Amino acid sequence: MLSEAAQLAVGALVVLLPGLAILLTAGLRERLWLAGLSAPLTMGFVLLVSLFTGVTGLRFGLLTVVIALVVVLLLTGAGRLLIVRRRPPAELAEPAEDDRLRALAGRPARIAQILGAVIALGGVVLGVRMWHKGLGSWATPTQEHDTVTHAVLTAYTHFTGRAAPWQVLPIDVVNDTNIQYYPPGFTDVSALLTDIFGDTMLSINLVTVVFTVIVMPLSVAAFTAAVLRHGRVGRGWVELAAGVAALVSVQLYRPAIAFAHDGGVLPNAAALAITPGLVAVMLVIGKRHWGRAVLIGVAMAGAFNLHPSALTSIAFTTVAAMLGLLVTRSGRLAFVRSLLPLVLAAVVTVVLLIPSVLALLRLGGGTVSDAPANIRGVALGDAFGVLAKLPYGGYFDPGNTLGQLTLGVLGLVGLVFAVLSRRAWTLVTAWVFWAAVIVTYHNSPNSGFGAMVGRYYYRVASRIDSHIYLLIPTLVGVIFVVIGLVLVSGKVRNPIPANARPAIAFGLTVVLLGALTVTTFRGYMNTAAYSLSQRYSAPQFTRYSDQDDAAAKWLKEHAAPGEAILNNANDGSTLLYVDYDLPIVNIVPDGHSPIKENELLLARFNTYPADSQVRDILRRKNVRWIYVDTVAPTVGTDGRHWSGDLSFALAPGLSNLAGLPGLTKTFSSGSVSVYRLDLPPQS
Repeated sequence: MLSEAAQLAVGALVVLLPGLAILLTAGLRERLWLAGLSAPLTMGFVLLVSLFTGVTGLRFGLLTVVIALVVVLLLTGAGRLLIVRRRPPAELAEPAEDDRLRALAGRPARIAQILGAVIALGGVVLGVRMWHKGLGSWATPTQEHDTVTHAVLTAYTHFTGRAAPWQVLPIDVVNDTNIQYYPPGFTDVSALLTDIFGDTMLSINLVTVVFTVIVMPLSVAAFTAAVLRHGRVGRGWVELAAGVAALVSVQLYRPAIAFAHDGGVLPNAAALAITPGLVAVMLVIGKRHWGRAVLIGVAMAGAFNLHPSALTSIAFTTVAAMLGLLVTRSGRLAFVRSLLPLVLAAVVTVVLLIPSVLALLRLGGGTVSDAPANIRGVALGDAFGVLAKLPYGGYFDPGNTLGQLTLGVLGLVGLVFAVLSRRAWTLVTAWVFWAAVIVTYHNSPNSGFGAMVGRYYYRVASRIDSHIYLLIPTLVGVIFVVIGLVLVSGKVRNPIPANARPAIAFGLTVVLLGALTVTTFRGYMNTAAYSLSQRYSAPQFTRYSDQDDAAAKWLKEHAAPGEAILNNANDGSTLLYVDYDLPIVNIVPDGHSPIKENELLLARFNTYPADSQVRDILRRKNVRWIYVDTVAPTVGTDGRHWSGDLSFALAPGLSNLAGLPGLTKTFSSGSVSVYRLDLPPQS
């Protein structure tokens, strides 16, 4: 068995290596592009493979993906050779650094680059430690309700090899029928890891951690580099600021920690993690970069496959940031040069998303715009206060009494530095847009500008607010780079010798970051680990338990092939399918199902002795086993629930089973019981 460090390394390779290999084979060597596009391009590549296997009937799995990657790399390499032969070397070279950039040279530049890398790596290490502390083990299952869907879908793809958008999610996993659309990107990648490790929960957690503590720092580092490039800040300073941003990103409660705590919305958190990186490459794409535009289009489709809202997050942020280009003459030139390549990228994205959109329209059954806001409006001053306080909120902090005030204030200070230095207009305009969305949403959650944008995010405060968090790491990076530029500037009266000024700037960066890390940031990471522990290592409520493991193992040994198991998916019974491919009837945690017969069984199973309709359903589905956990957690419903209630726990039809004819308790462990059902022959 691999060590947990090796398991995480394998997870990182699966998420990053395909995209990175394609970029390198295509001839891209710029660190900004490699950092910002590797993970999104992997997701786009996985989407393409799933479309191919869905059309051809081939099995989606690790072997197929590896073969497909080899083919893609060979084709990309061949195409690259053809282009090299037809174009002069000057057209193929990486863009030269602008002579007007404020850059470091010689040894100070190398020191700054190394220091930035060390700071970023330190952030990754701290993030890994924080998540491991909260999880206890990479294999610890989360108790949240959305991850029931993630685990079942990951297992379904692992068992069946079906991964295309129109093939998932089947509500009836026994017969692979009644398909409902669910974005499969996150679970497709998790299924690849399950092919390696054979453990679905482990794989889901590894993908979550990789996106949070590796992809996210790379993503914000790329965005920081793109912003500063347009601000005429160059070598040395860019790497230093990017490293600072990477370190700051692992302190953020949103999106990853908040989403893992409140609902387990893991694909949405992963999609937000890649957003800054995709915005970064679109900000720096240049004239006639057609190949890069195609790669961006593939990556954008991959982001949608992670979570459809990613497309609006990336589009809104990119447009808002590009408005900042219009402030300067060089920015306006870059704006014009990027338009046609971005149009091509959009066309590629749209073409690749046609199957997903058709599946969504045919199978989705509703839109996010139907949802009312999950908060009440507050006064305008309090709405502005959200930007500074960065409250934890949600189920972790229902009263909004706690917050990441230091990060909020640093973000606002970074905004002031960006404006005064006139070196980060793209960052300023992006911040203004999302600040306007958040303030107006909190002030008037169901009407107005913020509510209009918020409809793409279920009008859920945590999902909307997360966008301002994505900009904070870069804002903090701007603080450090502006201070450094002032310290080394020859225009400012400075008694320090010129050759010693970079060292002073680097030392100040280390001291300030070190002080923040061992004080405020340490507190934030401890709070984040505690928040995670409430859903993983020391859960406040239990859905999956050792009792469920024991019952699943028992049923694996005793249930005959084809014998269905009636269950309440709100408890730990989905482990029966996830771990052992046993045919459970229900997979929807709140008990609501498009299969009305399933709802009827949850509501009225215990009436089967006198209810011929229930008996007919049980016979038709060949239900021979009943799985009951009497302490299922409470989960909210959509308000249109068959029970008439706004919450759901133990299904009414699975209560009061003692003494029913033909029903025998065959296994019991704590609150979990398994019954054998023997209906009399149909007369």
